[in-house]
Amino acid sequence: MTNLSLDGSLKFWLNWCMKIQLSFLTAIFLSLGTSQAAQAEPKLRGEVFCFPAKHVPKLVEKLGEVDASRRDVVDVSLKPKFLIKDGGDWPQRFFIKTSRAEIDLPIEKPSGATPTFLETAMANAKGEICVTDKARAGRPQNDEGLYFEMGLSPLFHNRSGQHEIAELKKGAKDGKKFYKKMIPAAARMFMPDTKYLAVRYDDFRLTSQIFARIGETEIAITPKLFKDMHVLSLDELKDMGASALLIKGGTYQLQPTVSVKTMKRFGWGEEKDENEK
Repeated sequence: MTNLSLDGSLKFWLNWCMKIQLSFLTAIFLSLGTSQAAQAEPKLRGEVFCFPAKHVPKLVEKLGEVDASRRDVVDVSLKPKFLIKDGGDWPQRFFIKTSRAEIDLPIEKPSGATPTFLETAMANAKGEICVTDKARAGRPQNDEGLYFEMGLSPLFHNRSGQHEIAELKKGAKDGKKFYKKMIPAAARMFMPDTKYLAVRYDDFRLTSQIFARIGETEIAITPKLFKDMHVLSLDELKDMGASALLIKGGTYQLQPTVSVKTMKRFGWGEEKDENEK
């Protein structure tokens, strides 16, 4: 979606589809906005920026089609909210613009929650979702200082700090089902497996404390830091003979994902290292 950093899952999968099936996805991709890397010249956010509301009901409907059997380990939680990552101010206004009216959408503070967003967007699918954010008007479109999180990423229910390998394997397999719902059917056969795990600490400033349990020993793991995610390979955990993944240091969310290299290559950041996994 244009001019606003959005849920990384949606942005990545749309860009990925763009690369493998350009003609099929041109219309939807252009309506949601391309990454800055794909643009000839960086575009700035501007004081007021808008994007189509029509994609919201489509996504909600598609994600609702995932079977209950795929939701026992991971699931999406559609609770849209703003995150302030740069320490700056909240946007001055959040609203839906239709041909007849502008409907304000309240932002709860300090949580950033937008409790009326989904209902209002789905009832006004022909309108535009708009944000007034004068403080960041001169920044590039893909700046993530102000981040709107839809809750599209499948997250593990378990946040105890201990994840058995069997749980991680099932969560990775089931998570792919959610991601596939966010892309057109014709592109789903090309979708990479979600064999990586991303740890997001609730306080993104925290240093990761992630370990593999091997027998009675805890072996420290150094994940790859990408944006606010600490990414590690499920296959590498299995190759180590780990029986569980241990996450310490603070509250967190865990999600299945693709490799950092894949995320960079298909539009979520710049790819710099061809040997990167």
